[in-house]
Amino acid sequence: MSKKKLSYRTSGKKKLFLLLVLSLHIIVLSGQDASLQPKTIAFFDSLDNRITVLQNQIPRLKQTHDISFFHIQRELDHSLFIKAYEQYVVDEDLFRAKDLVESRLERARLRKDKFSIDFYNSYKDKVYTQIKFQRMHYQELFEKEKNFRKEFFSITKDETIEAYQRALRMTDLALKYAEENNLTETAKGLNNYRRYAEARIFDLQSSYDLNEITKSQKDFEKVFIPLIESDSIRSVKEAEKLIDYCIQYSHFVNTPLTDEYLDQQKLAIASALSDLLDKQGSSSNLSSLTSQAVRGRLDSLNPRGVYKWHEYVIVISEFTPSSGFENVRKGEAIINADNVIASYLKKNKLCKSTDNLKFGYAYIIPYKSSNKSSSFLYHPGLQKWQYIACYTLINSPGFTREVSRYMPPIVFKEEDQLMAEP
Repeated sequence: MSKKKLSYRTSGKKKLFLLLVLSLHIIVLSGQDASLQPKTIAFFDSLDNRITVLQNQIPRLKQTHDISFFHIQRELDHSLFIKAYEQYVVDEDLFRAKDLVESRLERARLRKDKFSIDFYNSYKDKVYTQIKFQRMHYQELFEKEKNFRKEFFSITKDETIEAYQRALRMTDLALKYAEENNLTETAKGLNNYRRYAEARIFDLQSSYDLNEITKSQKDFEKVFIPLIESDSIRSVKEAEKLIDYCIQYSHFVNTPLTDEYLDQQKLAIASALSDLLDKQGSSSNLSSLTSQAVRGRLDSLNPRGVYKWHEYVIVISEFTPSSGFENVRKGEAIINADNVIASYLKKNKLCKSTDNLKFGYAYIIPYKSSNKSSSFLYHPGLQKWQYIACYTLINSPGFTREVSRYMPPIVFKEEDQLMAEP
């Protein structure tokens, strides 16, 4: 699969051949009438030349009131129709081709143009036959997953950009057919092929080798870590694009990189963007740069979770206090938050043992509403009290920085109003 052995250069003849294959892939039933097959590039070129000749004749014939004007105009209309119709066939958009035929047929009937009526009726028969063959073709492909897989890999056997573009086009057309016929499970499977084709096109067009990168975490991080540790937002966004294609490739090929691991790296990208924006003093732009960022508010309930907030760690959770005293409740909330962090680190394999965790200074960030401050906000759905706890340190500054890389960043709407501590 290594693209290092692939040739990116294609001769003119080979390009023409590839285009011809693209136009002929739609209907593969043996013994089919050749007139029903999609037209070649040479056909369209010839038709364009004829249209140009006819269009050049029209002004002169119209000006001189030549008797042949009507016949030339009709031939031009038919030629333009044929071009549009055959392009729909190449695109496998046969129902739009059918609509085109029916609309032109209706116009011909209103004009009582018998020649055109017969002409469009012949295309009406043709398009219905093509729709029937299209259905038969896709039913055969969808009968078993291996049927589609066989055709997909037959198209991509050359491992070239052009081959995967053809496979992507075939998959898009198959998806369109599956969705129109409510083949939900089939559409899910086709989407996997689509994402794989997109990943391979990126693979062949870029300097990366997805096959090498996804062999192990070590190989992945060799390429990935320098990108997210760069001082350039462009490099970090490049890492985001790279990981998306790695995920698409890994899902299809079943590489050693797990979903859990790759999801963690997506959080590392968001964390890197957060750090860069902090340096630039524009952290409010974070949520516009990554979908991993969470927008927090100090006047309403927030999604529970463990987050990175600048150089700190934020815990948002709910609990049932046992005391009515504010300071005691704060202490209970901090204990609850300790357990939430420990559970998060263990679940995401960010520490070997939660027994050795040491938490530095932590405090409760108050909610603010109607010029009042409250350490807790009641959650009627859970019938518990929500809190926002801020941790300045977990074990050590280095450990805090390392684990917070794998936490979604949070940006508070009222961040400029936040107090350093209550």
